[in-house]
Amino acid sequence: MVHLRLAWMTLSTDRNDLSAALAETQMLRVTSMSTAILTIFIDSAKNLPQARPQSKPDPFLIVSVGKKQEQTAVQMRTDAPVWEQGFTFLVANPENDSVQLRIVDQKTEKELGQLSYQLSSLLTKGNLDISSEPFTLQKSGPVSKIVLSMSLRILKNAPSLEDEVESTKSTVDSSLSRTDSVTSAAQLSKQDSRMSMGQLTAGGETTASLQEEPCTVSSTATVSSATPPATPEYRDSTLIHRTSSTTSSAGFAGLGRIQLTLRYSVQRQRLIVIVHKIMNIPLKDPSNVPDPYVKLYLLPGRSKESKRKTNVAKDNCNPVYDATFEYIISTAELIGSELEVTVATQKGFLSGGSPVIGIVRVPLNDNEISQQGITTWYDLLPENYE
Repeated sequence: MVHLRLAWMTLSTDRNDLSAALAETQMLRVTSMSTAILTIFIDSAKNLPQARPQSKPDPFLIVSVGKKQEQTAVQMRTDAPVWEQGFTFLVANPENDSVQLRIVDQKTEKELGQLSYQLSSLLTKGNLDISSEPFTLQKSGPVSKIVLSMSLRILKNAPSLEDEVESTKSTVDSSLSRTDSVTSAAQLSKQDSRMSMGQLTAGGETTASLQEEPCTVSSTATVSSATPPATPEYRDSTLIHRTSSTTSSAGFAGLGRIQLTLRYSVQRQRLIVIVHKIMNIPLKDPSNVPDPYVKLYLLPGRSKESKRKTNVAKDNCNPVYDATFEYIISTAELIGSELEVTVATQKGFLSGGSPVIGIVRVPLNDNEISQQGITTWYDLLPENYE
């Protein structure tokens, strides 16, 4: 026989709840249980030292909490990498545990800097959060820094529904339990949606190798999706408005076109967005082929919690991503929302110019999004286009 103990947990910002969580793990005499969840967003670093003489590094970052370790993507030839990646960790005891970060050069495997952050310091912060805070790197350059956001949430037992369950019939009991389970899961995800990216990334990465001839430059680009493939429920559904997989048009404004799939699951209260590909991005300078990526926001608001981002496709005017993203959103909220899709180039940041190539805003009040889904091409428009 196997004895199982299952419980729904809520996420608390009250430090006093940590004592109860620690006491419970001690009572159960299980050292591997977690008392908190840490979400960490690796934003960027600057002024990294050179790994080789007269050559900028190819840095990536390794972050670990306890025995779990995660790694960012590699940023090529830069001493000021912008990662913008999030991860989630279960924490056994925030009073004793720490976050360990190491920045490493891909080619030489030389360590460019490190940081050790005690989670007990996060317990003293308001709302157990720090946002876009710069930290000085150790064993690095004299002015090397890393910018991080962190959020700690204490795991707290959800209120018991025992009395309510006992007073119902078995059929009603089953229905109530299922409803409570779905609601609790949605509440957990919505309370700290910044966790979602980390969870999706931790769920697995898909890598698609694509052979392209972007613009006039012949190259092979590899693009990794930051999210797992679509769920079986979504894969099995029939999509309407299935358009051609290619387009020869550069769109109304001549900035290129992007292919998207939009579908809303009423049962799961989730909006599924698939960024398939971009085609015909204009090449203004043959010596400066764009490194495009796609950012998503929900409007109105454009909150940090609604931000999603694909990986960067190097030197490519026709990148393929096939990256899947999800939003937890109610039907009522969906009707009044828009999806803002921004195509930008990483080289814009490095050269000092505007990184934005074009923008699309898609109203989400289309009934077909909630019924069978839409896959179609959208014209990229200028950033200030009304």
